[in-house]
Amino acid sequence: MGGLPFEARLLMNASSDTPGNARWADRAAAVMPGLNSNYASFRLPQQPPGIVIDRSEGLRLIDVEGNDYIDFVCGMGPAIWGNGNREYLGAIHEQIDRLMSCGSAVAHVTNEIELAEKLTKIVPCAEQVRFCISGSEADQLVCRLARGHSGKRYVLRFEGHYHGWLDPVFSGQVRQDKSVPPTAEPSPADSAGIPASSYGETLLIKWNDEQQLRETLEAYGDDIALVLMEAIMCNSACCPPKDGYLKTVRELCDEHGILLCFDEVITGFRTGLGGAQALYGVTPDLAVFAKALSGGLPLACVAGKREVMQELATNRVLAVGTFNSFPLAIAAAQQNIAMLERDHGAYYQRVDQIQARLMDGIQAAARRHEQEVLLQGPRGFFYMDFTARDVIYTPDDLQDSDLDKRLRFRSLLHEAGVLIGGNSRFTVSGELTDEDIDDALVRIDAAMAQL
Repeated sequence: MGGLPFEARLLMNASSDTPGNARWADRAAAVMPGLNSNYASFRLPQQPPGIVIDRSEGLRLIDVEGNDYIDFVCGMGPAIWGNGNREYLGAIHEQIDRLMSCGSAVAHVTNEIELAEKLTKIVPCAEQVRFCISGSEADQLVCRLARGHSGKRYVLRFEGHYHGWLDPVFSGQVRQDKSVPPTAEPSPADSAGIPASSYGETLLIKWNDEQQLRETLEAYGDDIALVLMEAIMCNSACCPPKDGYLKTVRELCDEHGILLCFDEVITGFRTGLGGAQALYGVTPDLAVFAKALSGGLPLACVAGKREVMQELATNRVLAVGTFNSFPLAIAAAQQNIAMLERDHGAYYQRVDQIQARLMDGIQAAARRHEQEVLLQGPRGFFYMDFTARDVIYTPDDLQDSDLDKRLRFRSLLHEAGVLIGGNSRFTVSGELTDEDIDDALVRIDAAMAQL
């Protein structure tokens, strides 16, 4: 790899970008208002230095200066095969010659039917499937479906869970004044431009709190169309559900006649072919998939019970979109799933080995440098923080963690040539080589030493 050696980059001041990166960043600033996905967590202090990526080599991203970065972002989850798997890319190239685009309101396409058939076989809740292009759209659709099917008003969601950037599910925090009903109240992290009415569209409570859930459903169950949650709190510290929590949620939704949806935008096809619902043995009524569904191209879907999905067939609930069955992304998803199924899930076994080695190596580096770290997450991704806790079930448990140290460490990793997600989340691809992991652990140790 060309460019500066990572030891030299590690010692550079975070504010002094290399000339090539700085020039490209100036060009970007002149014509673009920041990165194309600007979530609040990326505006925290201790930001890593700016880089501009030019190309990839396997699980290495190469910036305009030729510096390589080991990629534990994987496109924020979609790139399950990295960027260079020839078999996966070959299927996309073949589809370009066959059919690249077809308006989704005009006709079915053969490969969308085939993919839907496959999903109904491997996803527990999937009796029917509707495709769209992004996770945000799919989350919007599932809320509309639930309201249209039930005639009820509210979607119950949980603080810290992420369901896309659209106003009704993006904004707010749990109310501090205990007012009723428990609609969201504005949060300091909210975007400007969200209408005040959005805060009254959903109910918002703490996750992993069975008592609060029971009380809310007892009081407002007649007005709740949908309980919407990440089965694993992927976007906030990879918090797992407490033992029995998902089963209790399922039982309570059945008791109160409320639809249950798992947002599997991150967990889908990374934790396993059946997603988190298969992992925990709890089947929701609806589920949302995106990211790793198609292995890197934009594609999402809502999967669920036939009786609910039929609201789309009768046109009682409308969901339109030019790219809803984008043949190129559909072909990518077909190839992705075929490769994931191969040899009795050999890919997932490889991920388990890589992730265990990586997490063990980080823990060893922390011990060498007298740091206490928390590493937690299911197959395919994990969260890292500086705390003595062994496990956390909500972000509230991180009040005693060292936020400043976590942010500094992320910046040091960035300078050392290791890219991780904005919430200190490592995404693990089975395409990482032994050389990649060896190199990553050396760089991680060097960054740890700088703390």
